Amino acid sequence: MKLNEALELVKFHYSNYKNDKRPRVKVLDYEYPGQPHQKTYGQRKDLLGWNINYFSNKRYARRAIDEIDSFARLLGAHNQEKYTRIKYFFPEQAKFLRRYMRKHIKEPKRRNWIGLWRKTDFSELMKLNKDSF
Repeated sequence: MKLNEALELVKFHYSNYKNDKRPRVKVLDYEYPGQPHQKTYGQRKDLLGWNINYFSNKRYARRAIDEIDSFARLLGAHNQEKYTRIKYFFPEQAKFLRRYMRKHIKEPKRRNWIGLWRKTDFSELMKLNKDSF
């Protein structure tokens, strides 16, 4: 198994889209419950992450998010603290953070160790996320 030192990049078909039918997302949280002030708080487990397709310099965005995330992991940070650090050091990202309802996500794919996209499911993605700590 590959040691993952970065947030997973996942692409999928999103049936509830408004702008992007096939997002590529750097995933921060696979079971995001929402904010306490939202009426759906705790009722859904959504996917939360940055849609890389919206950045003008996609490579820079992926690397910046991963470098800040790697340092936060080194400090033992949880998702909220990681988000706060990324927001502070890379403020341009805030407008591209998205919440995706998992019931509308079809055919999720992630890159394997040689860089090819392959189909996956949420249980595998969550396991990889837990193994990377």
